[in-house]
Amino acid sequence: MTTHTRTISQPVAEATSNTAGSTTRGLFDMRGMDAGWLHIKITNGATGPTVQCEARILVSDTDGSAPSAAAAGTAWKTILSGITPGVANNAVREYWWYHGPGQTHGEVEFTGNTGQTVTVEATYCGTALS
Repeated sequence: MTTHTRTISQPVAEATSNTAGSTTRGLFDMRGMDAGWLHIKITNGATGPTVQCEARILVSDTDGSAPSAAAAGTAWKTILSGITPGVANNAVREYWWYHGPGQTHGEVEFTGNTGQTVTVEATYCGTALS
């Protein structure tokens, strides 16, 4: 009989404020997972930002511990970008990203909004089969 073991983490807590001009990052561990998903949510406030917030998903194939959260470069490679809600007041954008086996470390990054704070969050759920 196959046993499914789920691991849930919250790389970026619900209702985290990404202030104008700042970047919020969170890490999630995919080692040992046969599959998993990342849920991303960006919510504009009652007054939308001047420039929209963008969510990006990055991965690292390093063994062992995850590299420190950082922008794309030597350790982290962007695999998905352009997840945005636009600039409308109270706009919400949710996105689901699915992965299969063989991944090691993941990072979600929220950045780019100007003029207003936006609310961001990310939840990861991985499943291992045994």
